[in-house]
Amino acid sequence: MTTRSLTRWEPWTDLLSLQDQVNRLFESTFGGTPRPALLATEFMPPVDVIRDQTAVTVRVDLPGMKKEDLDISVVNNHLFVRGTKKHETETEEKDVHRRERFFGTFERVVDLPAPVEVDKITAKFEDGVLSIACPIREEARPRQITVAVN
Repeated sequence: MTTRSLTRWEPWTDLLSLQDQVNRLFESTFGGTPRPALLATEFMPPVDVIRDQTAVTVRVDLPGMKKEDLDISVVNNHLFVRGTKKHETETEEKDVHRRERFFGTFERVVDLPAPVEVDKITAKFEDGVLSIACPIREEARPRQITVAVN
């Protein structure tokens, strides 16, 4: 007697298999898998938001950019980081086979997790990483409350 184990049908497995086939088709036809950000020609630099008891720190990866091409502002506890990455001028661009690097303008909006002191915000740009330190307002900082005993 032959025994077989029952396996549960997972519809997502078939869908993922179809996605793999489409990716292989694009790769063989166009030399790569399309990425939504590249097709939409939008640039969304990655952002880290870190909060401690006294400040919110925002770090943005912006390789190849210059600090002169960046604009930072805060409106209603939303941090705006805008910039323009200028196209490199190359004298000999005869045989460009692929162009994926982004050039143009971008904007990132970060909702700050606490009210900040806008006048005390500082920013530094080093090795392609923009670090913005936003001090949290005193009244929004955590406090230790001592319980009085009678």
